[in-house]
Amino acid sequence: MDITLSMADRTESIPPFRTTANRTDGGVYVSWLGADPWAGDEQPLPTYRIVRTDTATGETSTVAGCKPFTSDDQPLTGPEVSWGWADGTVPPYAGPKMVDGRCRDVQGKSKTTYEYRVVTVDRYGHASQPGPAATATTPDTERPAPVLDLTAERIPLGVRLTWKPPADDDVQGYAVWQGTTDPATGETSWTRNCWTGSSLAKTEILCPTVPDGREHRYRVAALDAYDPDPRPEGLHPAEIAVTLPDTRPPGWTSTHIGESDYPAVYVECGKYSVPCGTATQYRVERWDPSAGAYTTLTTGAVGNSTTDRYTDSSVHQDLWGLYYYRVVFTDPSGVEVSVWEQAYGIWAYWL
Repeated sequence: MDITLSMADRTESIPPFRTTANRTDGGVYVSWLGADPWAGDEQPLPTYRIVRTDTATGETSTVAGCKPFTSDDQPLTGPEVSWGWADGTVPPYAGPKMVDGRCRDVQGKSKTTYEYRVVTVDRYGHASQPGPAATATTPDTERPAPVLDLTAERIPLGVRLTWKPPADDDVQGYAVWQGTTDPATGETSWTRNCWTGSSLAKTEILCPTVPDGREHRYRVAALDAYDPDPRPEGLHPAEIAVTLPDTRPPGWTSTHIGESDYPAVYVECGKYSVPCGTATQYRVERWDPSAGAYTTLTTGAVGNSTTDRYTDSSVHQDLWGLYYYRVVFTDPSGVEVSVWEQAYGIWAYWL
């Protein structure tokens, strides 16, 4: 006589017997342990649904995904689940194995206390009752509000920005960007190239900008955590635009400004400067706006200098000043072979 046996149906699965929840960077780390003698062969392991309840409002939702436990930014996934050998904490009904589950929830509201419960769904689709509760408060995930009273003062080397802190109580610093618009596409890129200084307040910064008669835009955002490369898109920056006068010498096209209280320019052509060609002499010039012409600071023979640069020691007291330099390389007959140009703003971080 043949007898066919089949597993008895059950109306629901077995919930986890332990749940923990702890605040972590950007969210809450939820972990749980479950034991189900019906799933002793581990294939497949149960799946889990995490129920999240706002303890203040009673609003309940299901965690839609978990942030992977990786250093890079990856899309949300389901909870991570693995099995291990049961220890002395498992309930009497458990077999020799238990299931370990974990999820990093980063979708809760900022600074909100949630109660987390985990529901088991077995391989047959049977859902359990919610497991034991664990409570945690999410971190402050709201970026600070825009800074207040952002102002731009025109100074010779560009712009001095000042502002007041927002009302947020967790501001740790500020990020400042200068906008550069591509004339061909009209798109603006944002670069952090402004200068701080020992004598400047935390709400003050100098932005070197070649005064070219055009409008320039700047953004300032408050930070509530260390970020080596903050981007305006993930923050709440305040923005200001200012039109600068045109102080450039005729034909000046460079947009770069070097930072130094003792500007130095290369007097050797070649590796660090412009091609030498037939050049045998050089002269260092500085633009004199009052005369509308360049003034010669020094001259020399190419390759015969004791140093490869010339330092202008006469302008260090003109803080925030802007000076345009060029080194003109000439051939034996005095004809210009090449010209190296550099603008300097008179400043240094220790000032």
